[in-house]
Amino acid sequence: MNINSVNLQGFRNYSDAHIRLSKNTLIIGANDVGKTNFIYAMRLLLDKSLSDLDIEPKLNDFHINANGVQSERIEILIEFDDVKEDAVLSRLGGDVSDKGKTFIKYVADKSNLQYKMFIGHKSNDMREMTSRFYLKYLNLRYVTSQRDLSKYISLEKRHLLKLAKEARSEEEREADKSILDELTQSLKDVNNKVKEINYVSKATSELNDELKKLSYQNDKFSVQLDSGAIGIDQFIEKLELSSNTNGKKVMLGGDGFNNQILLALWKAKSVREHDLENEVVIYCVEEPESHLYPHQQRKLSQYLIDKLPGQSIVTTHSPQITTSYSPDSIIKICSNLEESYAASEGCSNCISKAWDGMGYRISILPAEAFFANVVLLVEGPSELLFYHELSKALNIDLDLYNISILSVDGVQFEVYIKILEAFEIQWVARTDNDHSKVPHKQEWQYSGLNRALSICRLPILTNEKQPIENLKLQAKLSCYKEKLNSMNVFVAFKDLEGDLSEEFSYELQSFTGASNNEDAAKYLRGKKATRMRELLKAASEKLIQIKDGELARPLIRALKLSRGDF
Repeated sequence: MNINSVNLQGFRNYSDAHIRLSKNTLIIGANDVGKTNFIYAMRLLLDKSLSDLDIEPKLNDFHINANGVQSERIEILIEFDDVKEDAVLSRLGGDVSDKGKTFIKYVADKSNLQYKMFIGHKSNDMREMTSRFYLKYLNLRYVTSQRDLSKYISLEKRHLLKLAKEARSEEEREADKSILDELTQSLKDVNNKVKEINYVSKATSELNDELKKLSYQNDKFSVQLDSGAIGIDQFIEKLELSSNTNGKKVMLGGDGFNNQILLALWKAKSVREHDLENEVVIYCVEEPESHLYPHQQRKLSQYLIDKLPGQSIVTTHSPQITTSYSPDSIIKICSNLEESYAASEGCSNCISKAWDGMGYRISILPAEAFFANVVLLVEGPSELLFYHELSKALNIDLDLYNISILSVDGVQFEVYIKILEAFEIQWVARTDNDHSKVPHKQEWQYSGLNRALSICRLPILTNEKQPIENLKLQAKLSCYKEKLNSMNVFVAFKDLEGDLSEEFSYELQSFTGASNNEDAAKYLRGKKATRMRELLKAASEKLIQIKDGELARPLIRALKLSRGDF
């Protein structure tokens, strides 16, 4: 049983949004875009740690649109599918359809700040519930991003001990009683020995003398320094977690390790609480990457995907976490005119085939793009180096404007573009104006222009029967340049090296020692990335000279898109 989709109407950031989920769902998006509000909407219906008072609507829960008009009604509808667990079926009965679907709805009215809840096997045919009776069999376990690690660890530790204690067999109870009896006597011995320590004895004596001076009532009391436990139960309750390194006991480390301990405790406790035969649990963790270095973030995300015995929902700002999820399991929350929504309505198979085309090339780079406002797609590592350095020369802060520059590195541009468009991420592309012979035919093709036209979903050029000369190539480009540029696709006159030899002629010839542009470009093409890096190291401060040239236009367009100027 899983949450298949959530509909939100009039709730906080959301005016009217339909969001699909998968079994292992990752939620991404900018700060304050509505990720936590989306989680909270599900918690209102499914989190049994929220009381009836907690789920009562507040005035600021009702959505306010861009014109300042506030919604009169909140509606949160959760659709579940694949309902086949006996415990749920036996309790919900007629509220589950023959196809294994059920719906739960929360409705609130701004006029009286009252709410009602409904359940049914159809979204348009539901009965009102007087209580959240289903939480005993269907609920959501939640860990917030704003977690006090020490407090959480202490709380979860006690809860885990309690659950483990209750789950003992009769034989284990008898064995534990024998050990506890021994520990009780040992604890008495320890406390008596502590009292015999001279400085402890003197300190407690002085303390009791001062207490008696403060009040006659204190004559009948006496304080003492001991292990802090009145009895063995309290001693066990006060047990603290520590770790061992090379056989030596040490206190717990920094927040990163403590965060892992917290999640391990939470998962161990949740699994003990989770009665697989009689309960369906959905697990939700906000920003699990807190305090963890990149490799451990990826390890943690796999742990959450593979080890939890139910549907999991995770929010993150981490590209490392994102690499563990397939894009059709990712929800990107977007915002437009103060209204939040999910790109492609959440988890979608519309990009599965495109992502499969990425094959082994899945890496941290495309994951970074999921968090960008605009992505500039370039052909290879030389372009990647060049545009990063050009952005510095033009004083364009890529991080400030949330612009990513990605090399497609031999992958078709369309693969990346399909994924970016599915997540409603704006893009700009720059490609070479190359041409090539068609294999096994006496024909030559406009490779670069056709690549650009294909990206823009425009008809491609037919092949030529003779080799394509540069003048003809340039003439064809001039016919399509304005149209392509308007669609954020930029085609080089030749390639990066050739265009640099024209726009950055003097500096490139000085760097290469060549006497003409053609030889300078040829030298730069020889070891492309290596020589590009050397050129940029030697002449990056002079790149400002080409700020008004064709080479800078894709970067300027990306900046304008990010600012909303285009």
